[in-house]
Amino acid sequence: MKTTFDTADGKLTIVIDGDLTSTTAGPLRADFGKLLNEGAGAAAWRIVRLDVSTAKMIDSVGLNFVVTILKAVQANKGKLEVVYANPNVHRTLLFTRLDKHATLVDGGTKA
Repeated sequence: MKTTFDTADGKLTIVIDGDLTSTTAGPLRADFGKLLNEGAGAAAWRIVRLDVSTAKMIDSVGLNFVVTILKAVQANKGKLEVVYANPNVHRTLLFTRLDKHATLVDGGTKA
């Protein structure tokens, strides 16, 4: 699994290559925590874009990580965008009502 954190122009983009599950969320949480503690942290990001377009599933621990990001962003009056491609991931995001707190973006299918 490969994860990329890119900060530019008041935006943080987190690209997760693969599923967002209990086996992958722990290291992501640690990396995100480090970013929060660097410089201005979450206050520097007006938009956080979480790209899970290659994920086929997100489990409860992965959803907890998304909520952690959402809380950090909302605390600084920013916005969270979640990019998905898989219909199962989309259903999970809708079922948990994350669409009420974040913008869901259909990233299409990945080849």
